Amino acid sequence: MITRLVGVLFLLCVSFTHGAELHIKANQAPFALTLDQVMNWRADGEFTSLDNVSSEPLARRYPAQLDDARADLDTRVKILYAPDGMNNFANYLTSQDKFNLYNFTHWSQIDVLNWFAGTADHVVQIPARPWVDIAHKNGVKVIGSIFLAIAKYGGSPDTAEALLKQDENGRFIMAHRLVDIAQYYGFDGWLMNQETNLTAVKDASNELVEGETDTKRGKALAKKMLAFMQYLTAIAPQTMEIHWYDSMLENGQVRWQNQLNAKNQAFLQQGVASADAMFMNYWWNKPMVERSVALAQQLGRSGYELYFGVDLWPSRNAQRAFSKTQWLHDLFDPDSSQGLTSIALFAPNFNFNFSGETHTPIFSHFKDDPNDYLSFYQTEQRLFVGDDLNLATNDKNTWPGIGRYLPAKTTIAALPFVTNFNTGQGQMLIENGQKVLNGWTDMSKQDLLPTWQFAVYGNASMSVEYNFEQVFSGGSSLAFKGTLTNQETQIPLYQTNMLVGAENEVSLTVKGSTVGMSFYIQTADGKRHAYLLNNYQSTDKGRGWQRYSIALKNISKQHLVQIGVLFSKDISVDDVAVYVGQLAIK
Repeated sequence: MITRLVGVLFLLCVSFTHGAELHIKANQAPFALTLDQVMNWRADGEFTSLDNVSSEPLARRYPAQLDDARADLDTRVKILYAPDGMNNFANYLTSQDKFNLYNFTHWSQIDVLNWFAGTADHVVQIPARPWVDIAHKNGVKVIGSIFLAIAKYGGSPDTAEALLKQDENGRFIMAHRLVDIAQYYGFDGWLMNQETNLTAVKDASNELVEGETDTKRGKALAKKMLAFMQYLTAIAPQTMEIHWYDSMLENGQVRWQNQLNAKNQAFLQQGVASADAMFMNYWWNKPMVERSVALAQQLGRSGYELYFGVDLWPSRNAQRAFSKTQWLHDLFDPDSSQGLTSIALFAPNFNFNFSGETHTPIFSHFKDDPNDYLSFYQTEQRLFVGDDLNLATNDKNTWPGIGRYLPAKTTIAALPFVTNFNTGQGQMLIENGQKVLNGWTDMSKQDLLPTWQFAVYGNASMSVEYNFEQVFSGGSSLAFKGTLTNQETQIPLYQTNMLVGAENEVSLTVKGSTVGMSFYIQTADGKRHAYLLNNYQSTDKGRGWQRYSIALKNISKQHLVQIGVLFSKDISVDDVAVYVGQLAIK
């Protein structure tokens, strides 16, 4: 996109892969392909990897409105999440022997993960299976990237022409290859990030010839690009999504419009659909949003098919993370709080590799210091729940969090349900009670994490966080810390949609004092059923972990809709530190 600097990405790639002992394959097949490799791609070919095939189906999702005050939050708005440089962060297929790699936990708050990456040579970027697996378990689609670079940074009209090659029957060959690749690997579509000025003239060394343009060629290629997009959108299976980035105009020039207008509307709809959605560039305001929605509707499209871009990177100034807040309010109707469009979050990886500037200090040293994991995870949490890190409250005067306007979503609809609160990385890996690895990362091992991260009602001194020192199974546990007062604390964790039978039971594996701690279930009739842990016998599971088992006969044949933790108002305890290593309902 307009914000990409090839040199910067190169430096990121070099430093990151060195830190990960070259386990991250940034620009190598099967993750990154040149157009020649795409043209010659076949399922049994040299540019293919069976190890990168995801067979995880896309789970069905259900809205998860946290409380009655949020019952009307708009479930139609979609969030696209586009970390800048996923090839540098996550191109691996096996467990990595390093804890402090890039990670993501807020799947319940997003709808599409864009595997955003690319160079002038490696045009096609393919998502890595571990991320596709966990995204699909959470009902989140994953789309790859087709990147045609800015001419100044190596992009060429010749590359675009190669992408647009047709056979003797007029079929766009690359369009079929792209559909085949996505179907083979089991991901969900593509973003076309076309930023090459097709009127540019380049010499034999691929350098720009200053002052020269070829408007005739540019217009012809642009017309062909539009036909390609309409063709690709038409042949893609219904479950796939084809997105177009707001960059090129119908004359082949690159002019970011920052809105839907007469100059770029053809790439959303011109007689037929040219894309399933459009990713709008970042320099917009509310009137531009409103005009875009009106035009989309005139074209027979929905405003929710426009993903207004949000550039969160702190070095840039469009929607700079946490210091710019008006953009979020501008995307919603002030009276109804209903969304106007969908949202594309670009460069949310600032919690990992932003190194700090005078106007914005570094958010986390986790990339270089694995002990600084809390700041890494809480910066992501802050993006979705606000400056106070508590989704149960609304930050009215500071950054409010995306969750103020948009509900979470859940896929938990059947028993059994088991989670170890494993984020997919850890300082250690515990299996069957034994430590089998030191530092590691593997997103395919991530559990279904709490729907809400995190909401604390009542006693605001209590907090919830992931902990990597106290681990029952996997790489992390859920830590509850604070001071118990004469106020009840309610911490909802999961939205569910499952029927409980007479034979089902809950088990909680806990470390630390459980005085005043209850597990609760809310059923579809609105009733809350609390189970004080100290009323139940515990089983010693070793290493300080105790398991509490709770029969659910009293709520047999009822639908379970929310589960969480309570702390009693009848006791006062300083310095609470209790860890939940496993929650199971079987």
